[in-house]
Amino acid sequence: MRFSLTGKYAIQALVRLAQLGGGPVSVHELAAQEGVPQPYLAKLVPLLVRAGILDSARGRGGGISFATPPESVTLAEILRVTEGPDFLGECPLSLNLCSGNSLCPLADLWDPVRDKLLAFLEQTTVATLAARLNPQFQRREHDERAHKTTKKGSGQGDPQAPPRRRKPGKTQGRVPRGRGADLP
Repeated sequence: MRFSLTGKYAIQALVRLAQLGGGPVSVHELAAQEGVPQPYLAKLVPLLVRAGILDSARGRGGGISFATPPESVTLAEILRVTEGPDFLGECPLSLNLCSGNSLCPLADLWDPVRDKLLAFLEQTTVATLAARLNPQFQRREHDERAHKTTKKGSGQGDPQAPPRRRKPGKTQGRVPRGRGADLP
C-alpha cells in the first residue's frame, strides 16, 4: 500500500507548519523549507482550507495557519482529503475496492492489518509527528505554555533562546546630516 505524493506533501507541510508555530506562514516559505514544489503546495492549500484543517489569509501578514490545533488534526483526516474517503478500501493485491467482503480469500489476512493501520492514522496527530521529528517543537510547546502563565512584560524570555544581538543597520556608524547636525 502506498500513499500518493499529494498525501505525503500535505503531511510534510502540515508537520512543518506545526513546527513553525502554526502560522501564518506563506506557502512560498513553507514549500521552500520542506522542499515541496511551491505550485504543488499552492494547489493543496484550498483542499485543506475547505476541509477545515487550514485557514488562509491574503496580503501583508497573511499566509496559511491551522484552523484547528495541530493536536486535533489526524493523519487519517489529512489522507481522507488528499486520497479520498476510501483511501484504505483498496486491497494491496487487487485493483478493486474491498470493503471487507467476507467472500474475499484475503479478507481474514488484510482486514486486521487495515484496521490497525487505520487506528494508527486516526490516533496519530500532526503535533505528535512534529514533536517526534523535531524534539525542539515539543520543548517550544512546553515553553510557550509556561510563558503564557508568566506575567506579560516580566522580563523573562526563552532560556533556550540565544542572546539578542543588534543588527548592523543604517543607524550604526551613521554621520548625522541636516539641520542641527553640527551641534554637539
